[in-house]
Amino acid sequence: MNTTFTKVTPEDFTKITIEKLPHQDIENTLIVMGGGGVGGMKFKNETIKRAGWKGDRLTSFAKDPEKAAKAFNNIRKALKKTDDPELLWQMFDKKR
Repeated sequence: MNTTFTKVTPEDFTKITIEKLPHQDIENTLIVMGGGGVGGMKFKNETIKRAGWKGDRLTSFAKDPEKAAKAFNNIRKALKKTDDPELLWQMFDKKR
């Protein structure tokens, strides 16, 4: 599993590009960690929320790109330490 991710910036959520953005790699990794499919999507959404995102699954990250970048960078740092879903959540729960 890829645990080396590019730092996410607020601009990543507001620019238009055909290139894959750093947060998309993190999202894909979370979906795989969560088992793929619907379960993987639920895991991804819950992880982003635990990492600091306050919006719901339908809220665009562009609505608050600074908080979105912070949440994704929190996940990026945590993924350097573990690829275990339970440990990942525990890392964020300790910060709450």
